[in-house]
Parts: sequence; C-alpha cells; structure tokens
Amino acid sequence: MTRRLARGLATLMAGGMVVVLAGCGTSPPPSPPEPSVSVPSIPAPLNGAKFIADPCSAITVEQLQSIGFGEGRHEQTREGQCLIVLGPSVDVTTSWFPPVRESIRTLYSDRALGRDTGNHWEEVTINGYPAVIVETKENIPSKRDQGPLACRLALGVDQNTLVHIKANTWSKPEAGPWQADPCGAVKKIAEFVIDNLRS
Repeated sequence: MTRRLARGLATLMAGGMVVVLAGCGTSPPPSPPEPSVSVPSIPAPLNGAKFIADPCSAITVEQLQSIGFGEGRHEQTREGQCLIVLGPSVDVTTSWFPPVRESIRTLYSDRALGRDTGNHWEEVTINGYPAVIVETKENIPSKRDQGPLACRLALGVDQNTLVHIKANTWSKPEAGPWQADPCGAVKKIAEFVIDNLRS
C-alpha cells in the first residue's frame, strides 16, 4: 500500500468518525408545547354514555313539536347520529363523530391549534353548560337579513362527550317560529338535551 493511499484512507476514516459522532450527538427538535387553553367548566356531568349508546336519547319528536316544529319522525342514520325529519328539507340532528369522542376541551384545543372546528365560533352557556355555535349556513345574499338556513351547536355534557345539535330550517314553515332562527332553535333544543341526559 502506498503512503499516499494509506494517508487517504486514514483521512476518510477520521472523517467518517466525525460524521458518526456528530450523528450520535444530534436529537430531533422538541415538539411544540400544547397551547394553554382556558376551557369553561361543566357544572355537573350528564349521562354522556347514554347519549353515545343512543343519540336519539337526547331529543324527542314531541319536544320539538312543543316548541313549534311541525310533525316529524325518526329516520335510520349512520352510527353516532340521530335524525328527526320534519319536512322535505327541515330536520334536526343530534350526533357525535365515531370513532373519535370529542369533548369541550378538545374542541377548544383544536381551535387554539388552528384546526378546523367549523365556519363560526360563538361561545354560549345553556343552563350553566358550556356550548359553542360552530357552524352556520348563511342565506343567499339577497335574503341575508332573513337569517341563516342552518346552525350547529356543540354542547359539553361531561368531560368526555360533546353533543352536536344541528337544525336545518331553510326558512320553511315546518320549522315553525324557528324558520329564520336555526341558532335560536339549537339553543332551545340544547335545554331539552341537558334535561334528557340528567339520568
């Protein structure tokens, strides 16, 4: 082996050791800390397990009729959702999103992290329970003054369960006094949900 070749191999090996040592000394950058989020408290846990097992336990057709909605019926839907149909385009749903079980904390955390939580954010309190109106469907531009066509509210009922309540009213008479006020409807329906999940 020539002296020049031996010197080259020695240099190459030394360089390789530096690379290996440098590689051992590095570590992946730490993940950013979770944002500090102020989450409203739940006064007394409701029966979230009852709702998860049967989303239709949250609201009845009779309760909707008692606040002015027209005649309705339950329809078969996907897992995690209860649908009450009150006309060709009017309906009310109570739902959760399997397989993920959201909570009021995850909703606030997702918003703080910039994740999609809906097209609207309006914090409200329903009989002491924290809720957020997270989605509205606006009317056509020439009828914006007549109110939105649909509204969805997320209600925290215990530390692990979020009940989504949506009213599609579409300015139709089957929605009764709520045809131009779906957000008012979901707030009122949330009161029934709280009462129905107390047991």
